[in-house]
Amino acid sequence: MTRAVRAGMDFISALDRGSLGTLARLCAPGATWWVDTGPDRRGGDPDLAPHGSGRFPLHGVMRMDDKLALMRALGPAAFPTGCRQIPRRVVAGDDTCVIEVEGYGVHASGLEYANRYGFVFDVDPAGAIVSVREYLDTIHAQQVVGGGAAVPRSTLDDPPARRTPDPGEHPPAVATALALWPALARGDLDAFGALCTADATWWTDSGRDRRRGRLPGRADATADGPLHGTVTIAAKLAAMRARLATGAYRSTAVTVTPHRWLADDTLVAVEASGDAVLADGSRYQNRYLWIVDVQPDGIAAVREYCDTLHLADLMGLDAEAGR
Repeated sequence: MTRAVRAGMDFISALDRGSLGTLARLCAPGATWWVDTGPDRRGGDPDLAPHGSGRFPLHGVMRMDDKLALMRALGPAAFPTGCRQIPRRVVAGDDTCVIEVEGYGVHASGLEYANRYGFVFDVDPAGAIVSVREYLDTIHAQQVVGGGAAVPRSTLDDPPARRTPDPGEHPPAVATALALWPALARGDLDAFGALCTADATWWTDSGRDRRRGRLPGRADATADGPLHGTVTIAAKLAAMRARLATGAYRSTAVTVTPHRWLADDTLVAVEASGDAVLADGSRYQNRYLWIVDVQPDGIAAVREYCDTLHLADLMGLDAEAGR
C-alpha cells in the first residue's frame, strides 16, 4: 500500500466514523479541500477563486481547518445518525491516489443522502494529505445538504491556461484513455467509439434519481439524457450523435483538456476540464474526473464524475427529475 493510498483510506475511514480530529491529524498545515460549484464556474476555479465560493456545500477550494470547523458546526445537526462512507475502488500512486466512494446517510430534513464520489488525495513525502479534491453529484448534494437553494451563475470568460502533460511519457493505457478527447473535440465519434470494446459501458451519475445511478445497474441513454447511470457505449455514442445533429453546440463539440492522470494496472484516472459554446451562446465549462478501464482490446468501462448541477443548468435539463 502506497503512502497516498494509506492516507486516503485512513481519511475515508475517519470520515465514515465522523472522527474530525483524526481528519485534522492526517493533513499537513495549509491543506485544502475542493468541491465543485454548480453554475458558479469562477467560484470553483482554484486559480481565479483561491478562497472558494463561500457557499456550502459547493464551495470550491476551502482551507482544511475551515472545512473541518464547518463540519463540526453543521455535521451533528445535519446528519443526526451519521453519514457512512464506503470505499469501492482505488487507483494507486505514490504521492496521489483516487478512491471511489459511496456515501449514505439520512439528513435532518428526512431526505436520504446517497452520493457517489471520486476523491483525489495528494500527500507530501511524509504521507500527510496536502490536498483533497472531491468529485460528486452536485445536484444531489445541493438538494439534500444545501437545501435546494439557488446557486448564482458565473462564467470562466478567460480560463487560466494549463499545459497538458506529454502522454508519450506514460504507459500505453494512458495514451488510449487520453485519445478519447481529441476525437470528441473533432466530433469524430467513430474514432471515439473505435477506442472502446464492443461491450464497453459508460457511467455518469444521475442527479435526483439516485436509483438510476446505482453502479451495478443499467440505464437508457436515450430516455435519461446525460445524467444516465450505466449505459452501453453504443447507446452513449448514439445519444452523442443525436445531440451533435440537433446543433446543440456552436463549437464542433466539447473540447476536453486533461490536466493530470494516474495509471494503476488497467485503470487510468484523468482529471480534466471541458469547454464548449452552446447554441444559445452560453459556455459549458465542466470539470471532470474519469476512471477509465483500459483492457488489451480497448476501453472496457468509463466512470465520469462531473459537476452535474452545471450540466443541468446549461443544457436545460430538469434537475428536479426523480425527486
